[in-house]
Amino acid sequence: MAVTLTNSLEGVTPSGTVLTQGAGGNTGGASGSFFDVVNIGTGVTVASDSAQKVRGSLSYKYATGATSASGYVGWGASLTATTIPVSYTRFYFYAGAAYPASGNFRIMAWFNSAGTICASLRLSNTGVLTMANSANAAITGMSSTTVIPLNAWCRIEGYCNSGTGACEQQLYVGANLEGSTADDLKNATAQSLLADASAQRFGGSGNAQINAGPWWYDDLGASDTAYLGSAAAPAGRLPQQERIRIPAGSGWPSRRASATYGR
Repeated sequence: MAVTLTNSLEGVTPSGTVLTQGAGGNTGGASGSFFDVVNIGTGVTVASDSAQKVRGSLSYKYATGATSASGYVGWGASLTATTIPVSYTRFYFYAGAAYPASGNFRIMAWFNSAGTICASLRLSNTGVLTMANSANAAITGMSSTTVIPLNAWCRIEGYCNSGTGACEQQLYVGANLEGSTADDLKNATAQSLLADASAQRFGGSGNAQINAGPWWYDDLGASDTAYLGSAAAPAGRLPQQERIRIPAGSGWPSRRASATYGR
């Protein structure tokens, strides 16, 4: 079953509103596909924010406090009604002023339908994007050469194929933020990724660091079919540039049975 979900956070108003999960929560509507789950640990920020955004007026701000805790938002049941082996992700990420203090911080992860991790995308304390397997071990060859920039947006895409053990990560930065060819692409095969990848979580799912972030997410997306690509709206035309077709018999004065108004 082909499913594609996206969320822009534009409906979680005003800025600073804590996110709430489900169809009855505040992440659907104008934002797009509501998040099935919102997890907020002690002292963790999971809220809309206008300080940073790719487009529109809002994004999702994530940060931990003085207590070691985690938090995240994500899709599970909405992504698919059955277990799926292949799961694609896309999100825009703003690392703020600092990388994690130590180690590799999980900024996005794939989980199976039982809530066990399949794979994850991690941010190192030097800005390197890495991927880890179901044992939370770094996958060889999956460390980006291009670093995630500080105080700037980047776009991250990737997939986890728990059926074949294949995985990939793509990083888009700078002027290529909305590009079609990644600045940095890494992939691997025959990895330990468990049996299915039916859920995606964005944020610090399972991390235990104090004072991490703040970091921001925007235009999040998930699919069981294919890469989502850039979330940028296609270039439009001004209203006066649109050609309006006037159908025959409409009563509109016309020289022909079907006229064209405007150029």
